[in-house]
Amino acid sequence: MSKIIDIIVKDIRFPTSLDNLGSDSVHVDCDYSATYVEIFTDDKDLKGIGLTFTIGKGNDLCVACIKYFKPLFLNKNITEIEKNINSLWRSCTNHSQLRWIGPEKGVIQLSVAALFNGFWDLISKYYKKPLWKYIIDLKTEDLLNKLSFTYIDDAITIEEAFNIIEGKKNNIQFETQLIIKNGFPCYTTAVGWLGYSDEKMINLTKKYLSEGWTHFKIKVGLDIERDVHRCKIIREIIGKDNLLMIDANQVWSVKESIENINKLKEFDLYFVEEPTNPDDILGFKKIKNSVGGVKLATGEMCQNRIVFKQFLENKSLDFCQIDSCRLASLNEIIPIMLIASKLNIPIIAHAGGVGLCEYVQHLNIINKLIISNNDTYLSEYAESCSEHLINPAKIQNGNYITPTESGYSAIIKDESIYKFEFPNGDYWVSVSQ
Repeated sequence: MSKIIDIIVKDIRFPTSLDNLGSDSVHVDCDYSATYVEIFTDDKDLKGIGLTFTIGKGNDLCVACIKYFKPLFLNKNITEIEKNINSLWRSCTNHSQLRWIGPEKGVIQLSVAALFNGFWDLISKYYKKPLWKYIIDLKTEDLLNKLSFTYIDDAITIEEAFNIIEGKKNNIQFETQLIIKNGFPCYTTAVGWLGYSDEKMINLTKKYLSEGWTHFKIKVGLDIERDVHRCKIIREIIGKDNLLMIDANQVWSVKESIENINKLKEFDLYFVEEPTNPDDILGFKKIKNSVGGVKLATGEMCQNRIVFKQFLENKSLDFCQIDSCRLASLNEIIPIMLIASKLNIPIIAHAGGVGLCEYVQHLNIINKLIISNNDTYLSEYAESCSEHLINPAKIQNGNYITPTESGYSAIIKDESIYKFEFPNGDYWVSVSQ
């Protein structure tokens, strides 16, 4: 029986700020980064890989946090971890001392995400299945026992969750064949980072349009007149039949959000993402009630399942944007999906960064096959840093191609680790001299 013999965690940072990649109204100098966890077993051919996405400084804090968790898992065998993954998860999210710098938010949540993404990767590799396949093959009661419903059982009961999943499994063979054949639809953010010139934005939009993309998102928020200008350019290129979304990345106040969205809604926006502070549930509701039916999306900065519960029950959002690393892995992601399914609110996962597209391709499939009954299926895709991954997400005609390899997919190449590990990788040593 394979057991855990070591857990190594690394600070990997890519200098993406040099090309304005990821730039938005708040994050103007993103160095896309990963807290990167390697879980070693006594089987040299079996290793779990997990990560959480950050944008540079602070990545070291997540690394330090995971080192505190390491002793909880050494010498445990894989089936023991699989059986007790919910209680082990709670031992980290509610660590008697570390929870004081949480609880279940911030550094703690990001760190638990990296570690447990690694364990889910390890478990699915142990069974020689892609993660999505491992999850949908579980008996419903076994799956639910692995998840955390603490603090949210007033929004979704175990019985309700059971009935949702069992109801979906009636058509699972047919739906699985469809998702393998057709993939999962996505939109691109890559055309409209805020630091891009008009020329670059125009060229990228035309390129993606020619490749079959029909959904486009651009960043806004620093200058409303500039925002109007950029939206006009994109809408003219993509035409009236394709979809346009905008993302303000939390920069506006509630009053500014209302004013600016009303100025921009002439461009037939599919949704506006994060117009204001990501914790302002009541503020989002005020905006929704004041912008003439323009839909709102949020979630990439939501701290945990409890915040999502409030957003969903209060109908303060129209599209729920779960993030595979902001949330503490599948243990709380799937319960959020179940609440959204109960309330008939679509999941449109946040992705991009380092490894997020690789993770959400599994989450999208899980949601579609065994959870959601909503007709809206869409997810984000941004090609950032894919060149550093061994098996990056594959896209065809604006659709994620269903992954077939064992595990959770997000594995960074050894050569990229050697070059970009902070602060002693070859690149970071060279620029510090």
